[in-house]
Amino acid sequence: MKPYRSLCNPDHVKKETELTSTIDLVIKKYLDAVGYGRSEHTTRAYKNALNVFRRVLFEQLLDPHTTSIEKLTETVAAPFVVYLNGFAPATEKLYLQAIKGFYEYVNAEGLAEINVSRLRNLIRQSSRHSRIRLPKLATDNVERLLEFISDAQNMQTAGEAKEKLRAMRDCAFLLTLADTGLRVHEACELLCGDVDWERGALSIGKGDKQAVVRFSTRSMKALKDYLSLRAALDGGSGRPLPSLPLFAR
Repeated sequence: MKPYRSLCNPDHVKKETELTSTIDLVIKKYLDAVGYGRSEHTTRAYKNALNVFRRVLFEQLLDPHTTSIEKLTETVAAPFVVYLNGFAPATEKLYLQAIKGFYEYVNAEGLAEINVSRLRNLIRQSSRHSRIRLPKLATDNVERLLEFISDAQNMQTAGEAKEKLRAMRDCAFLLTLADTGLRVHEACELLCGDVDWERGALSIGKGDKQAVVRFSTRSMKALKDYLSLRAALDGGSGRPLPSLPLFAR
């Protein structure tokens, strides 16, 4: 009697298995790839990061051992990023690098449709680094300060024009700090050309560490009103507007 032989084509089975790889299997392949060219400490940290990611997936009712890699999306990473807010800053940073690398690996291998740019924005918005940039001024204090400078801002006579300009600058500066979360030294260093006036935003930082800061409607209006009143002085400076400080002394 001839030995039993499967009717299935082994090559076909192999290809089908690859097409239906689970998240867990792809994580293992990624960690194997990470082991080349990285230190033992980094490799171990990446393994720990992906173990945490597996645990978060379980909590989202996505079993990484049975869920197809094709179901991996950028949105799935959001709870993981928020979960890392409780970790030490250095650990959080390293774990975020690990998960970003995993998604880039999945995308490069064509295993799932990943929008890498959206993932980076999601990490930037959900990580503790972004949360630090939230406004820290109490609303009541802001409103009291605005009320304090409102009288000077409303001055109309020529003799009081300088005080009015200073008051409008202070108002715009205060609202920028309150509504964007910028630090004082960051706001002081801004140039007019740093602001994307159409989008109402600007970028802070360098390279991959850039953070997008968005202005509120009222802070943008205050800035435009202030610069409009300052236009005559700016025009007489002999310098192009983009190179002028946003908040002049």
